[in-house]
Amino acid sequence: MFIVAAAIAYCVIRFLAPRVRTWVARRKAEPGIIELRIPIAPRPPVRPETLCSYCAYAHIVRGYGMGEEMIACGYMFPAREVLFRVHECTDYRPKRERNRAEIATERAVCILPLDETATDFHAVAAERDGEGES
Repeated sequence: MFIVAAAIAYCVIRFLAPRVRTWVARRKAEPGIIELRIPIAPRPPVRPETLCSYCAYAHIVRGYGMGEEMIACGYMFPAREVLFRVHECTDYRPKRERNRAEIATERAVCILPLDETATDFHAVAAERDGEGES
């Protein structure tokens, strides 16, 4: 009987004790630092702005995607499709440029008083005597 008890004690000390020690150490230890590598996507190349974006003759249709854009030049009839980005154009006319009619009538435009009614307009205009007109 003594031999059987000694054999059991030996097996417990020899095999079971180290496993219990490693299990307890794992439970008490802090989790190790995990190195996380996130690949950074390369930036898409920046495409230069086309001159057609600012031209009065351009008809531009843009979609939701980055490359979804169709440009048609309406300088001559029929309109021709532009298949590339434009750097210079002989027919370029800025959208914000005033035409000759606007320049000619620039001095003839009168600023109406918005706070007065139409019945009081003649009295207010006579009172101002041309002020506010440019």
